[in-house]
Amino acid sequence: MRPMLMATARRIVDDEAEAEDVVQDALLRLWQLRDEPVQNVEGMARVVVQHLSIDAVRRRRENIPVEEIELVGTSLSEGLNDTEIHMMALIRQLPTMQQTILRLRHVEEMEVIKIAELIGATEVMVRQSLSRARRKLLEQFTQKGLKR
Repeated sequence: MRPMLMATARRIVDDEAEAEDVVQDALLRLWQLRDEPVQNVEGMARVVVQHLSIDAVRRRRENIPVEEIELVGTSLSEGLNDTEIHMMALIRQLPTMQQTILRLRHVEEMEVIKIAELIGATEVMVRQSLSRARRKLLEQFTQKGLKR
């Protein structure tokens, strides 16, 4: 099975050493499940390698905060009125996860289920986070005496 697993891992992670690590981790996990009844060990092994490979790729991907992304030739505040600019400043004060979820939902117009899949959370967690972010924004917005 090892050559098949190595080929699967190598195809996803595109790095020989990392593929070795992924396959080693997968085999260790499979060994720990040796007493469990499994109908298709090869299929399970391939799925475990795929998941571990995807995790490895996600870990090494560079994460750039949204605030640091520079849009060429445009300004984020261009064409916005004072209230909208202030709202953007309030959003930037939210915790990073709430900012992300709020932007995905209201700017990118993504469905809650898609956001949950994207960030690896449940729909309930996404809805709660959205609710908390909206409440916090409303609270800050009204404290500043701005119009709704």
